[in-house]
Amino acid sequence: MTTVAHALTTLAIALEAAEHSEEVFRLTAIIEELLSQVAFLLKVILEGIALMTVAIAMLIAFQKLIRYHRRERARYIRESIRLELGLALALSLEFQLAADIVGTVISPNWDAIAKLAAITGIRTFLNFFLQKEVHELQQHHDMHPIDLAQGTVDNSIDNKS
Repeated sequence: MTTVAHALTTLAIALEAAEHSEEVFRLTAIIEELLSQVAFLLKVILEGIALMTVAIAMLIAFQKLIRYHRRERARYIRESIRLELGLALALSLEFQLAADIVGTVISPNWDAIAKLAAITGIRTFLNFFLQKEVHELQQHHDMHPIDLAQGTVDNSIDNKS
């Protein structure tokens, strides 16, 4: 009889543990779903920020191009505008990369990871050359400062040499 009582006690403990395990499993599933929804929302927000960064930078650049296109030394002014636009594009690429990383957290399968690796490689490549061009424009801009309020180039550096 003690063997049967011991078996029933063990069975009761096992059933209680199974119920507890099932509750933990349900709680884990709820938390995973919540985190997935938060990650999806964050991904959409990051993509929106990237899009708005490009849109605002394009509007500002277009406005400046229209305003200063007939000014003295317009070439230098266009280079300054390109510099500002390039910096905004680089920032937008960083937001896009962050959105892709968050998107991979949502569905971490090998296909998504491979796509992230390819996209990351391409964006890093683009960002590298964009940053290189921005750096060159920045150096040129430092040698020929532009007063966009006046639409003129400060030639004091050129005159000193």
